[in-house]
Order: sequence, then C-alpha cells, then structure tokens
Amino acid sequence: MAREMNVQVSAGSGRSRAVEVADLLAQRSQKADPNTHLGTKQSLCKEIGVAPGTLNESLRMLEAQGLITMRTGPGGGVFSAEPDPFVHIGQAMIRVRDDARSVAQSAVVRNALEPEVVLDAALNRTEEDLALLRERMRVIEAKVDEDLGLAHAIWDFHRAVYAAADNEVLASICRGLLDHIAGHAEAILPKTPAQKRTRVEGHRALLEAIESGDPDAVAEAMELHEEAHR
Repeated sequence: MAREMNVQVSAGSGRSRAVEVADLLAQRSQKADPNTHLGTKQSLCKEIGVAPGTLNESLRMLEAQGLITMRTGPGGGVFSAEPDPFVHIGQAMIRVRDDARSVAQSAVVRNALEPEVVLDAALNRTEEDLALLRERMRVIEAKVDEDLGLAHAIWDFHRAVYAAADNEVLASICRGLLDHIAGHAEAILPKTPAQKRTRVEGHRALLEAIESGDPDAVAEAMELHEEAHR
C-alpha cells in the first residue's frame, strides 16, 4: 500500500508535496464512511513517505475544507468527515479548473443558469444595482470598437447582474463559472463591427429588462442576448 501511495503522491507536476498529499488523503476520506479512522499522523507519515511538517500542512488544508477531523488521545488520529454540500461543489470546481475541457463545460452550465440569475436580478435589483449596471453598460458602449476590451466590459456587466441577484448560491456559481471562463480566455476571436454592435444591443436589452422588472421582458431580452452570441 505504501508503495502505491508514494507513486500517486509524486505524480503531480509543478505542485507542492503538501497539496499532493492533501489530494490523496481527500480522495481516501471521500471514499470512506463518515468518522472512518484514516490513520495516526505517525502511521500516515510512514505510509505515504513524507515528513511530519508536510503532513501537518496537508491536514490543515483538509480540515479547512471540512474533509477530515482530528482527534487527540487514545484512539485518536485522522478521521473522515461528512463534507457540507457546498464543500462538494467547491471541490468539484477545483478538480476541473485545469482541465482543457473545463472552459467549454463551464460555458454550457453558465448559459443554462443565466436566464434564472438575470430574472432574479430583475425582480430584486435596487437603485444602487441599476446605477452600477448603467455604468457598466456605458463602458460596453465605449468599447464597441475593440475586441478584448469589449469582452472584458461584457464580463464586468454580467458580474454586476450577479451582484444584483438575491439568490446568493445561484449568483456565486455563475460568478465562479464566469471568472473561470474569463481567466482562461487566452485569445478573443475578432468580431465584425456588426457582430459587436449586436452584442451591445443584446446587453442593452438585458439592462432595460432588469430595469423594468418584467419577467416577460427578461425572457425576450435573453433571446436577443443568446442570438447575439451565436
């Protein structure tokens, strides 16, 4: 067993030893029933082949994520925990963030959730939210002749939409997906002037629908928005 674990721990590239050990123990914890004894610090150091300081750093990471619990005294050591559902979501995002397919997958999920978060924003926005959205819209209009600048302005507009929504879970997921997409956008495909104007019009329609607070207007604006991105 120790030999197999050593191979897994050293398989990462450009990652710290503590992170690799944490990933390994996280997998073991998630496969085990809650409150399963995973070992003592001494036994895990020997089994995995790491120094106590490295193991302690890994255990701190896992405790912060709610994946393990530590118990002292006789029969103590490292135990598996029952993660909070939100921890499961966070762990899933961490696992896929460096996957080459993850940007496209994130875009699919975000597109599916976008109508809901825009509707939420339309029903719950404040005057302060609208002021920020109007400011972001002015930036979009000012960047209409650019490619990268327009893309960033549009992303910032959507972040303001998420900030206006009342459903924090929905807004946080959409914001995280957008940040993942934007962070991995190494190049922006050039758009024709007509395409860029269409995108501006699509986002102006979103703003007007959110201002109106009308669900039917939101649905129509989302259709225009989706058409502008095809």
